[in-house]
Amino acid sequence: MSTAIVLLGLCLLAVTLCYLARCLVAPWGTCTRCRPGGKNRTCRACSGTGMRPRIGWQLYTYARRLHRDGTR
Repeated sequence: MSTAIVLLGLCLLAVTLCYLARCLVAPWGTCTRCRPGGKNRTCRACSGTGMRPRIGWQLYTYARRLHRDGTR
């Protein structure tokens, strides 16, 4: 039972690190609210660009701004 918990923890750590690496390499992803074939000019989520920042990148930017504002 304890080996299963350790393996689950290692898998969770690996998935998290891979997602963080993906957010650092390519912070912009395709917009899920637009139609899959192209850009929707009336989309409020991406302002019609078809690209929007990933959630991990948004959290990183929020934490960076919070730290910068707190240390001034």
